[in-house]
Amino acid sequence: MNLTSIILVFVILSSVILYPQNNDTLHTDLVNMTAREVINNYIHAIGGIDKFKSIKDRTTVMTGTAMGQSIKIIIKQKYPDKLFQDLKAGEVDQLLYYSDGIGTMVIGDKKITLEGKELERLKVDATMQFLLDPESYNVKSDFMGIECMDSTDCFVIRYILPSGIRWFQYYSEETGLKIKETKEIQTNQGLFEQETYYSNYKEVDGIKYPFSITQYFGNQEIDLTVDSIEINTGLSDKTFEVP
Repeated sequence: MNLTSIILVFVILSSVILYPQNNDTLHTDLVNMTAREVINNYIHAIGGIDKFKSIKDRTTVMTGTAMGQSIKIIIKQKYPDKLFQDLKAGEVDQLLYYSDGIGTMVIGDKKITLEGKELERLKVDATMQFLLDPESYNVKSDFMGIECMDSTDCFVIRYILPSGIRWFQYYSEETGLKIKETKEIQTNQGLFEQETYYSNYKEVDGIKYPFSITQYFGNQEIDLTVDSIEINTGLSDKTFEVP
């Protein structure tokens, strides 16, 4: 799998930070634990629901390496479901736009309209308050129990998208923070699993974000460092329109 193929599926680290339910209470009853309560614990751990709900737009800049090449990713999001991603790797510059149910990828002079499972994944990732009500997007969520990940006991949540694609998220039982996510990714070459690890949480405007991210796709590894996060800068809707 070449670098271009990696870039085509390396969409959306916007889901690095997920959005909360309406309750900000901490729940530790393992017998009756639910997916919603795991997310509530996470929101409590990163700063609380009031701070979180105040986020109307966000700009994240990341740099790192993939297959020996330097990469830079800029992700811009605006409530409720607008997203723009600019990914530069070597001489490749991939732009991704999502707004009002339409997703478009631009590489050079080529524009690709996203459809099917790619569009489904992008829609969920772009929706800033998706987890307030995943069922409204026909996404099923379940608490799967506790699993040990690298010596850390984690609460595991499974999401099943309308197409049957599955996502799993792992939250530290001790800290409540998300430390891993796996996603099934449908490509022209078949179904792959994408793993993402989160660490080095730091506070920005009262909310904790992971500043170190490692992603695995097939045999490839992408290491990223978050350089900056800016909140509520008043992003224009034009940012999310394909030129």
